[in-house]
Amino acid sequence: MDNFTYTCPVCGYPGLPESPYVYADKSVASFEICPCCGTEFGNDDHETSYKELRDKWVAGGAIWWSDSTPPPAEWNGRKQLNASGLDRFS
Repeated sequence: MDNFTYTCPVCGYPGLPESPYVYADKSVASFEICPCCGTEFGNDDHETSYKELRDKWVAGGAIWWSDSTPPPAEWNGRKQLNASGLDRFS
């Protein structure tokens, strides 16, 4: 088992345990749900772009989505987005 984590292409959360998609062409989704923004890959992004999902998350306050997975210490959604570089695409 590897210790790699993956970054959410919607909110920039760097702790996904699985890649959103198995292949780069997005032909096989992991159906992983990002605990930060709540995006389910293969479902929420089926007909909605990452930018649209990101804009919706930011418009909602860029808050932590999961009730069962706590955010990292001193977590801040806007700072995370900025650190990931995805804020340039919002």
